[in-house]
Amino acid sequence: MKRLTLFVAAVCLCLLAAPGAEAAKKPIILKAAHNGNLQADDAQNMAFDVFKKMVEEKSNGEIKVQLYPAAQLGDARTIVEGVQMGTIELGDIENGPMGRFVPEAMLWDLPYIFRDIDHAHAVLDGPLGKEVQELYLKVGIRHLGYNDGGFRSFTNSKRPIKSIADMQGLKIRVMESEVMINTINAFGASAIPMAFGELYSALQQGVVDGQENPLNLIESQRFYEVQKYLSQTEHFYYPRQYILSEKFWQKLSPEHQKIVAEAALAGCATQRKRIAEQEAEMLGILGKLGMEITPAKDIDKESFAKAAREKIYPMFYAKIGGTEARGKELVQRVIDTK
Repeated sequence: MKRLTLFVAAVCLCLLAAPGAEAAKKPIILKAAHNGNLQADDAQNMAFDVFKKMVEEKSNGEIKVQLYPAAQLGDARTIVEGVQMGTIELGDIENGPMGRFVPEAMLWDLPYIFRDIDHAHAVLDGPLGKEVQELYLKVGIRHLGYNDGGFRSFTNSKRPIKSIADMQGLKIRVMESEVMINTINAFGASAIPMAFGELYSALQQGVVDGQENPLNLIESQRFYEVQKYLSQTEHFYYPRQYILSEKFWQKLSPEHQKIVAEAALAGCATQRKRIAEQEAEMLGILGKLGMEITPAKDIDKESFAKAAREKIYPMFYAKIGGTEARGKELVQRVIDTK
């Protein structure tokens, strides 16, 4: 009897010590990062909440999502590199740094390439958008879906911007995007690449005269405190995207892969909806906060768009497409999309 008791105890100890038994109890950790802000009603944070809830509920807690907003894991480029290496599982990232990884992604950065938000969605959710998504697999990233950051407009501390002539001599902060840097320079201003986290103090200290961002970021980052003029130029569309580490994806079961992919699309849909609501609210809010606003209808957008077509598009055909002919074809496919 004593031997039997000892045998049973030994078996129990072995089972408790077995790696598989412990691992089965441990949830899969998915770190999700963005470099926006901490406001609970911000589109990115609302979307992340939807993603987290959906993944954890549908996986019955087998996947635990840890949220890292407001650049807690680094700026946009750092997050993309982290996703590529597998140290960060998921990122919600603006398109600015993406051309360094997938040159075709620079298509979305071209100024005035999209007529309006419906045109942008038709392209991104259509065949061309899906083709570009597939290219991310070559660099270890699984592109799960596009969402919106809104159209970008200029603010500055010097004067209203009503046409391209008003850009002369202004120092404008831009993201680390080759397209954006060259575009601002082509508009007659001086483009100053700078991390988003450094922007407010740079505006405050006069290191740069102005910046360009969607309306909700102009409000949430309190740029109205250090910028007088807002001009609704809508020169760049600002797509964001949910990207996932391919290393992480391959470790997931097919069931978990399906859950994560569906939750990403739900998050993107939430973000698009919230951005649309904020766009409708922001002009009134920023006006009440003291900004002098030049609305889109009062801006000579054609003066900007002409410079974009003549100076910027040809400059990037070969960079985007590998050859000038393919790049030109890709741009034309965007323009021709209904």
